[in-house]
Amino acid sequence: MLRKIFATTLIVVTFLFAQVVSAADIDTVKEISAKYYSNAKEIAKRYVELRTYSDHGTHHAALVAVKSLEAANAIDVANLGNPWYSSIDRRELEIAAFMHDTGMDGGQFKTYTDGNALRKDHSLNSAIHVLENREAIAALGVNVDAVALDCMGHSKSCSGVRDLTSWEQWTDCFNRIDEAVELYNQKFPSAQIYFDKSTWTTGETYQIPSRKNPRQLVEVYKFNRETLARSASVIAALRIGDANREAAQFPYTQTGETIEVDFKSYVTPAKDWHAEIAKAKIFIVDSNGNKTSLLTQGVDTNGFGRMYMAGEGNLSMSCEYNPETGNVREVFKILHGASFPLSTQNCIEERLGELDTMKKFPVEAHIKIVGDYSKVDKKKIYRIYSRYCRDAQRKHQFPVTFEL
Repeated sequence: MLRKIFATTLIVVTFLFAQVVSAADIDTVKEISAKYYSNAKEIAKRYVELRTYSDHGTHHAALVAVKSLEAANAIDVANLGNPWYSSIDRRELEIAAFMHDTGMDGGQFKTYTDGNALRKDHSLNSAIHVLENREAIAALGVNVDAVALDCMGHSKSCSGVRDLTSWEQWTDCFNRIDEAVELYNQKFPSAQIYFDKSTWTTGETYQIPSRKNPRQLVEVYKFNRETLARSASVIAALRIGDANREAAQFPYTQTGETIEVDFKSYVTPAKDWHAEIAKAKIFIVDSNGNKTSLLTQGVDTNGFGRMYMAGEGNLSMSCEYNPETGNVREVFKILHGASFPLSTQNCIEERLGELDTMKKFPVEAHIKIVGDYSKVDKKKIYRIYSRYCRDAQRKHQFPVTFEL
């Protein structure tokens, strides 16, 4: 009971503190990031792969700021006494949230032949944009290098940090930033930037067994556990906040077009999500009201656009602290019952993957079906999601529960 009272008090205090420290300079960081997001929208129009990619612009960044602070409140309570995570700097987190996808503009120091390659590098490019604006961001009262690392780290695939407690993966991540800084300075010799690692490491290294192959030794930095724990916590909150996009409320693509989904147009039964979206009535609508079906040849060749638009559009997500278990709980509200179940589950899996990166941290997930359904539909939905939860819990090794 005492822990519950303390947890509730801490959530209220941190929320109020977050509002005080983030309000004064938020317009400045919006102004810094806006030019990159505007450019990214225009660049997206050049690549067919990005036309069906979900919005990673100003709308998304603003929502991620809100959702990341929500996650931070839960993480701060659940990490009490955890040496691998620390209290979260709300100012740093919010600034990183507004900057985290600025690299969708391509970063300007590299050349990309397709949109997928650009997307895979976007968090690294975002980190470079932070370093480009060192003076302006430092004036906001944050560690600029920490914000750059947050932006790099928000993508587990781009940063390579799939375990926030792995010094081997952190070493590779720091080295990638260093390499990008060097490449940038070669491209723009009159506009030099730098990344200062001294907050986390002196650069001294030692050898440890590789996690991939314990018989092989790899060289890693000697990190300051306390400062790395602070960054791990911020990045964990940013990853959850980024994953919890509200596609139903903000149905936009990276090119600024609007998404329309007919949630009755899925194929059932289907052996996989590819079959499920084979006849999906999903459209992107331009500013003039012209509709393009994602079934049009060449628009969504691999089907990922339809899968994400259907799956994410069927979800509303939030992060909270569960006082009964002491865990950070990711809550998935399914808005359209049995609609596109495989696509929806694939999108849930991606978010459970973000929780997977929070090693040595107490997490859980809960799926809640909202709305009224017939007895027949209830049985169908229960069968689909109770089975999925059992499989997901076995795969991810943390509690995954279901409520209808």
